[in-house]
Amino acid sequence: MTTSTTFSPQDFLSQYWQRKPVIIKQFLSNFVDPIDEHDLAGLAEESDVDSRLVINGTNGWDVLQGPFSDLNKVCRDSWSLLVQGVDVYNEECSALMDKFNFIPHWRMDDLMVSYSVAGGGVGAHFDQYDVFIIQGKGQRRWQVGDKILHRDTILPHPKLQQVEDFKPIIDEILETGDVLYIPPNFPHKGETISDCLNYSVGFRAPDQSELFQAVADDILEKDKITRRFSDRNRPLGDRPGAVTATDITLLKQLLQQYVTSPQIDQILTEHLSKQHASLDMFALENEITTSQMLAFVNQGITVRRAIGVRPVYLDYQVNDEFIFFINGHQFSVSATQRFLMSQVLDNTESYIDRVMEIDHEWIETIREMLNLGYYEIVSD
Repeated sequence: MTTSTTFSPQDFLSQYWQRKPVIIKQFLSNFVDPIDEHDLAGLAEESDVDSRLVINGTNGWDVLQGPFSDLNKVCRDSWSLLVQGVDVYNEECSALMDKFNFIPHWRMDDLMVSYSVAGGGVGAHFDQYDVFIIQGKGQRRWQVGDKILHRDTILPHPKLQQVEDFKPIIDEILETGDVLYIPPNFPHKGETISDCLNYSVGFRAPDQSELFQAVADDILEKDKITRRFSDRNRPLGDRPGAVTATDITLLKQLLQQYVTSPQIDQILTEHLSKQHASLDMFALENEITTSQMLAFVNQGITVRRAIGVRPVYLDYQVNDEFIFFINGHQFSVSATQRFLMSQVLDNTESYIDRVMEIDHEWIETIREMLNLGYYEIVSD
């Protein structure tokens, strides 16, 4: 089945996730666009925002990289404006990510928003990650082919990678509120029928190289002491150039000892928490003091995650602390406070007051999160 009129997270995960594409009709019924093309164009003018304009014109494909001082001067023929990381800049767009929180925070990458005029698109291509594409206003025809493991790519433009046309297994026009899910390596092509907005919730899938790099960077940055090679039982040999099978086995064991050590759990979790760099730009100028924080808790306050923030934590205990990360920043409370803190991390908003069984360390951690700008106090 390539189209579904109902949605169950459990059924989706067991039948479609990483397996096959599907259109979920009216996944977001009565959907209202959280952003319009004018606000999107405004974001594309910012130097710290990743944006591009893809043009399918009479002279072929063209790609222009943002920021743009005046989009009206460069938009021509059938064009699409694509802006990455909009979940960091727009609160309503950020809330769209929560619609897919049956997938954990660490797997989420960002929200790309595109505005296309009739005939616009980026051509046939495939991605190496999962994506949910939400149809906003307008209509778009989507074609999705069967999974490919190896396919030659073509470059109609140095900044645009496409694939040859394919036989579609999905060929439908999406209406406002419909969602198309596409797993990795399924070729797809979207062609705009009428001027429209699309919201692409992209997911991350670290490869081995990225994970090894994260571990190596952590060792170098924090100057961690690691075990050295030892071969006290080395037998006599007569070939000085030889690296024996036993040598290789011992070297592999040296690596395995580190990879399977408890500290690697936190290294990987820290890496998986890292998000858009601009998250660090919202720290409070006037920090909340300890006495102010205690007063807030005594009277009761509601705290809310800042736009785009997605905390991650290990779902099991590795020591007597509950350690979690936000954008690579480590926080910790005692293990006894794990449940209450995880409730704050898993929910967009949380109410905190003195009735809760929280200790001073827990309150100080919340204060630090507020001062760094990862959370904010909700005004009445």
